[in-house]
Amino acid sequence: MNDKTFRNATLTLSVLTLTACTTVPKDSGLSDVQAIYGDQSEVAYRLPRVDQPMPMTSDELNALLQDPLSVETAERISVESNPMVKAKIATVGIAEADYAQAGRMENPGLAYERFSAEEYSASLLFDIGGVLLMPLKRKMEGRRLEAARFQAARDVLSHIADTRKAWINAVAERQQTTLVERAVETAETSNNLTRQMTALGHSNVIESAQSELILGELRQTLIRQRLSELAARESLVRQLGLWGEQARSFSVPDQLPGLPNAPIDFPAVEREAVQNRLDVQMAKSNLESMAKNLSLNRLNPFLSAIELGPVWEAAEGERERGYEIELRLPIFDAGGVKTQKARIVYEQAKAQAETAAIAAASAARQALFAYQSSWDIANHMQKEVLPIRKRISEEQLLMYNGMLISVFDLLRDLLSATTIESNYVNALRDFWLADTRLQNTLTGAGDGEMNFSGSAMMPANDAGAEH
Repeated sequence: MNDKTFRNATLTLSVLTLTACTTVPKDSGLSDVQAIYGDQSEVAYRLPRVDQPMPMTSDELNALLQDPLSVETAERISVESNPMVKAKIATVGIAEADYAQAGRMENPGLAYERFSAEEYSASLLFDIGGVLLMPLKRKMEGRRLEAARFQAARDVLSHIADTRKAWINAVAERQQTTLVERAVETAETSNNLTRQMTALGHSNVIESAQSELILGELRQTLIRQRLSELAARESLVRQLGLWGEQARSFSVPDQLPGLPNAPIDFPAVEREAVQNRLDVQMAKSNLESMAKNLSLNRLNPFLSAIELGPVWEAAEGERERGYEIELRLPIFDAGGVKTQKARIVYEQAKAQAETAAIAAASAARQALFAYQSSWDIANHMQKEVLPIRKRISEEQLLMYNGMLISVFDLLRDLLSATTIESNYVNALRDFWLADTRLQNTLTGAGDGEMNFSGSAMMPANDAGAEH
């Protein structure tokens, strides 16, 4: 072999080595996650980069915490200030590194033999089989990277929805606490009046004792309610990623947003869920990855053990150059077992994709029914029950002014009215939670945002509604 041919071959191997080198994107794949997340979210919040501080500065955060948190503000803080989101996105950077690694050649092997002062042999071997398999490996790792991107976007959407649910629960508990506090205040006034009337002989001892019992029960209820409010608030704190003075000082609205005039109508909820759910898309991506893996396993026994490289030899003062090729023969292991395993894994992925589509359609129907039912319940409470309860309270007050009932009767009416109002708050909370779950069902995001168009979306910056 002449020197020119040898130099050309060496240059070819050098080019292969250089072109095989790939790197991880500077943002660790964040832009791709942002694109997927942006397609599913009505508002695109700034996602954090793993190697940089959180997007929201301390001054921005303090400014947002000055006013009662709206649901949109809570979602923004949870994404741009909570390090939990950074941990979820970091998995994409790991997948990007695996994808880059699949585009690099294995390190060459160097062999050197010396027999005497004038006889030696040296060889440099390159994994040519790995080069031949490299495009297929990169495609397979590319599918895994795509799945990691979907999973990261799904995790972000799930985190946002968990924040929305925590906000709904925190506001609902604050509203419930206000109801009980108002009831306790009224009961204390009524109890003081009952004591005075009993002292004057205008009320009997039994009514006075019953008034004391009702007041005691309401005070216990208030203690338990404040505990529930604290638990809901701390759940929101964890979703926001707050601590210290920021966790203690922020506030939420006193009331939930009012019930929309009509629920959203979804004529094709099953098709929308199957087309849009990220878990279905992930299952499809996984299926394609398994198909590539099956092809790789079929070729691997024949291509993965081919090594080629230049050889230098010297004997009795003469030097020779040449090539060495090393090929392991697939005699004992032709890859049949691995191929069979890959085929089974592929069929498993196919079944999982079909299962994901079936589950998406079923969950969409169930979530839609729960959404519509919760609206019906809350609407009935608002349009029928609350007006009747208000009319009863007005009649009770007229009867008391006419000296037809006692203060104790008014106190019992207060308990009944408070219970009805509390039930309405629960119904309103259940509706907004069902609204969030429906959005989650249509994205497969755990809990996420969707670009809904309709009157049943939660109003922005709406701290409450009159009933």
